[in-house]
Amino acid sequence: MDGPSNRVAWIRNALKAAFGALVVALLLWRVDLHGVLVALASYSWPWLAAAVLVFAASWALAAARWKLFVRESRYARLFKLTLIGQFYALVFPGQIAGEVVKAYRLAKGNADAERLAATVLLDRILGLIALLLVASVGLLLSQNRLPEGLGWFFAGLTLVLVCSLVGLRLDAIHRAVGAVISRLERTHLRKPAASLHRAVDAWRGFSTEPLRLAASLALGVLFQLLGVAGFAILAANLGIVVPGADWAWIYGVVSLAILLPISIGGIGLREGALVGCLGFLGISPERALALSFGVFGLTLVGALSGGILEMIEVTRKRASSLAR
Repeated sequence: MDGPSNRVAWIRNALKAAFGALVVALLLWRVDLHGVLVALASYSWPWLAAAVLVFAASWALAAARWKLFVRESRYARLFKLTLIGQFYALVFPGQIAGEVVKAYRLAKGNADAERLAATVLLDRILGLIALLLVASVGLLLSQNRLPEGLGWFFAGLTLVLVCSLVGLRLDAIHRAVGAVISRLERTHLRKPAASLHRAVDAWRGFSTEPLRLAASLALGVLFQLLGVAGFAILAANLGIVVPGADWAWIYGVVSLAILLPISIGGIGLREGALVGCLGFLGISPERALALSFGVFGLTLVGALSGGILEMIEVTRKRASSLAR
């Protein structure tokens, strides 16, 4: 069973990597490659260093936001898991793998594993709501004529996420979900159903703490604004002049695009989204591609940091097991 399933997973990941590479290749084929290289050569170390510092601050803030729901965990541990999550989000399709690894590592060996795992999903949903709020405000303040459907998409997705966040507070929904899980507990799925039941109860408990949710949302908005600032810094280095309001919705579109699990590390999706969004504002695809490669470079910094931390942890565990 393991052999065929591993083979299928390998083929699936290879296809997704090929998809991303194909999209980038098509974009490069349709633009002036020399123009892209010239734009890339215009990056300077002071601007890159400033962008790295902004992104690093956002990663530190992400760990602080997560700690609101896991106060018993050390901040250093959460920051480390945040970077390790960046690593797995890069090497696997979409960014879900990074969240799964964070949940597993935090919950492993704990009696309240389900509650700890639920904090990862809760943190992700609040982060997405913050992203959509920032993007929506940018859309409203933009002086450019943009696709009308974009605003409706942001609003609809925000509504879905808010409902998923607070829906379990309603007794009728909680009872309905509990009834379904209780049926599963009477089947061969008894153990996972029991874990799900505890996770649902933990989720409902979190949803009844408005102050903690509001604090997380506020930090989430600040996190997204740091991401917008990182984009703007790199763009300014390339001579791309775009109002801050437009960067807000562009950052939202790009961030949502790379969540799709159809590419490795968001390659192809990031480039396509930036070329498309900046094209609405009259920015050349050559400079848009150069910006996307710069953003990917910043992502690599976080992922490589997480990869090094992961390698150190694995090596330490192996040494510990051999010592026994």
